[in-house]
Amino acid sequence: MTNTERLQHVWDAKDLAGVFAMFTDDAVMKIHHENKSLSGASLREELTSMVEDEETISTEFRIIYENDECSVTYERIGGQFFGGQVSIVQLWRDGLIYHMEVSNVTVAS
Repeated sequence: MTNTERLQHVWDAKDLAGVFAMFTDDAVMKIHHENKSLSGASLREELTSMVEDEETISTEFRIIYENDECSVTYERIGGQFFGGQVSIVQLWRDGLIYHMEVSNVTVAS
């Protein structure tokens, strides 16, 4: 199982301890569509809210690119946090995420 597949497994299982275990202590998450950057306690609080929200679920998940250092994914995330199509870039160190960037994907009409 790849790093990204392991993360998706604990995320789908709503396993908060498992999700926390996938991030380094110094991890940073940038949420571009909200213009915010989270780390430390604020990152743990945001992850807790997302994982514990029963409406925040992932569908249409697919890995666009992945190696041991970087992954790019696409998915549709329902719920209060994203509510649409999302692209995520994750940088990995020793099998853990140390940097993540999340962007909503908008389709031009």
